[in-house]
Amino acid sequence: MTSNQPIEPKQRIEILDILRGFALLGIIFMNMGFFSGYVFMPFDDLEQITDFQLDEKLYSFLDVIVTGKFYTLFSLLFAVGFYIQYEKNKEDSINFLKTYRRRLFFLLLIGFLHSLIWFGDILLAYSIFGFILILFRNVKSKNLILWSLFFLLFPLLIDLCLLPFSEALSSASPEKTAALAHVQYPDMTVEAVIRTFQNGSIADLFILNIHHLVWKYLGYIPSGGYFKFLGIFLLGYYFASIEFFTKKSKSTLLLITSLTVGLLATFSAKIIGGSSYMFPPTPLNILYKFLVLAGQIFMCIFYITSISKIVQTSIGRRAFGYLIPVGRMALSNYLFQTLIMIIIFYNFGFNLIGKIGLLHTSGIAILILVSQIILSHIWLRHFKFGPLEWIWRSLTYKKRIHIRYPNNYLAK
Repeated sequence: MTSNQPIEPKQRIEILDILRGFALLGIIFMNMGFFSGYVFMPFDDLEQITDFQLDEKLYSFLDVIVTGKFYTLFSLLFAVGFYIQYEKNKEDSINFLKTYRRRLFFLLLIGFLHSLIWFGDILLAYSIFGFILILFRNVKSKNLILWSLFFLLFPLLIDLCLLPFSEALSSASPEKTAALAHVQYPDMTVEAVIRTFQNGSIADLFILNIHHLVWKYLGYIPSGGYFKFLGIFLLGYYFASIEFFTKKSKSTLLLITSLTVGLLATFSAKIIGGSSYMFPPTPLNILYKFLVLAGQIFMCIFYITSISKIVQTSIGRRAFGYLIPVGRMALSNYLFQTLIMIIIFYNFGFNLIGKIGLLHTSGIAILILVSQIILSHIWLRHFKFGPLEWIWRSLTYKKRIHIRYPNNYLAK
């Protein structure tokens, strides 16, 4: 008899749901600059419509504590989820892996559809690298960390190998232009991007989204994103294999070390300056990429260790406990963030794109997060899973999963 069944609410590990909920908080703050058009707006225009100095300080602050860190956390947790499920079903691994691949296939479909309306989608990449992660399922812990470091550092090794050819590659590369916005593309002016967002038809917006999506995946080549995705997944799988989240994440020494290294690396990268997408590489930019990577991973570890310690207190447990339902409904809440942001900012909705600054956008993000916390609590009082989690599970297990609690079940 197989145990290859969806995990029930009472079987879940609370700290992981808290961390998933926490990761979603950071992700909306990461994405809001894109949804609102702030990162695409020409600097001259930003000075006209916003409290520019305050907005830029907030942008820099978010770059230190949010950018790259919360996607890293979400990625680690994705791999942890696979480890827990695989260990639970190891005695029937053949059937489990068949089911899990089907689960990834439906996630791939969800991610594909999501990416058609939001180029910042992460689900498509997660599903693809999830298939690769399966190949490492039986690798020993000591080897997992080595594989993780290899994939994380491999892009930097490629850059080092290309250094002798930098001059020749530079002559063949397009001439660099001055930054006119936080994000700009070589084949489209910043004015054209924001004009399309504000005045384009739905078809125009769709084409623009595909344009951004293509450049995102092209950008993974010089940034090493494809290797780093796998490296982070393997790091999460390694953490799960050594019971990091449940036993080893409460270390005060690790908390202090990760915070110190994370902040030093992040601030050093900002002082040096550079770009993850620079090609051809330079020695200074290789150092910049290394520091950014180190900052992302160590700040992520700091978030894990600090939250793990805080929830040991009664006040901390009560405060972070509000994130448990948000984390249990991570897929639904993640996609809901996209839907509501598009309605608020795109021109077929309230058309606020390019019209408000980052401070005001942060207020909107906070309201969305508060509503998600409230709605997630209400929903999970009556149902076992979030709405999209339920659909995903039902498709995965090829049957209609019972979503309501049994009559004798006392929902918390």
